[in-house]
Amino acid sequence: MAVRLGVPLDPDPVEFAALLTLIRESGQWSNNGPLVKQLEQWFATSQQWGNAAAVSSGTSALHVALLALGLEPGSEVITSPLTFRATALAIEAAGLVPVFVAVEPDSLNLDPRAVEAAISNRTSAILPVHLFGLPADPELDAVGARHDVPVVYDAAHAFGAVGIAGRGAAAAYSLHATKILHTGEGGMIATDSPELAVRIRRTRSFGTDGTESPQAGVNAKLSEVSAAVGLAMLSRLEQETAARRSIRDRYRAALELSSRLREHAPGRDRAFVFEPVRCAPLERESIINELAAAGVETRVFPALCEPGDRWETAPMNAGDRRDTIELASSVVALPIHGRITEGQLDAIVTVLAR
Repeated sequence: MAVRLGVPLDPDPVEFAALLTLIRESGQWSNNGPLVKQLEQWFATSQQWGNAAAVSSGTSALHVALLALGLEPGSEVITSPLTFRATALAIEAAGLVPVFVAVEPDSLNLDPRAVEAAISNRTSAILPVHLFGLPADPELDAVGARHDVPVVYDAAHAFGAVGIAGRGAAAAYSLHATKILHTGEGGMIATDSPELAVRIRRTRSFGTDGTESPQAGVNAKLSEVSAAVGLAMLSRLEQETAARRSIRDRYRAALELSSRLREHAPGRDRAFVFEPVRCAPLERESIINELAAAGVETRVFPALCEPGDRWETAPMNAGDRRDTIELASSVVALPIHGRITEGQLDAIVTVLAR
């Protein structure tokens, strides 16, 4: 049987059924219902944020956070070219212009020196990515503070990451089915600012809280059914985390034997999402083919500035496109989830250790 890259964790069926009964009895299926509020409170407490607001996707989390900041339309947002396209799409959806800068070769996260070099009078925000669950450099917060520019983090990969709470104006998480905590489809915006939290909640609901409001808005609310999926997942998170940690340990042991592959950002703690490993760009295709022959699904993350992509001509104010594309070509993402069997794991590590 093939090893799929991402196999969602199922919610506890008994807990989920009980929550669905509560929804039916209450008659409230959306519009900031009690289950959404319960999930928000759990998220804020567990991830050590002051406030959390649930939204319909990780992309809408970024979109809503940027809109809530009230940034100048047409201004520039400095971000990473090594990320999923949702990051740049959310910037554009907010009426802003993505500007790419260099990433650090080891972490693949934004280079603070490149960010500072790229800031101009057109810059309205910085949007770093905690790529593959690895926290971006805290110096990015200092850069934003020096230039009085808000920092919004793309934390789509970073649920459970240590050291990201309280950083920046806000952080946008994904609760997509491929994530360790999910609501089927959904997202969460976390912030320590009570004032920004109010604006975020208005923005996700057409820009209003029932009173007249001049701020922009979209419909990005999370439904009660989606919140029920997330709440019925909580009792299973500890076991799923332990399973992923065990798989990562097996991968690391295999990589120590490999002459072709190496661990991504060794010695640094990362959240559990697709497990990235690094290789020489010219060897990546053969490695992917070997894993495919063993029935293992993998994924690559092309740079957004690559030829043929939507943003191939987007501004790159600090950094070299060719270097960035080569770094993107050094990554292979492996499966890491609790549905991988021991036999499947043995097949994967056999390829990794060659």
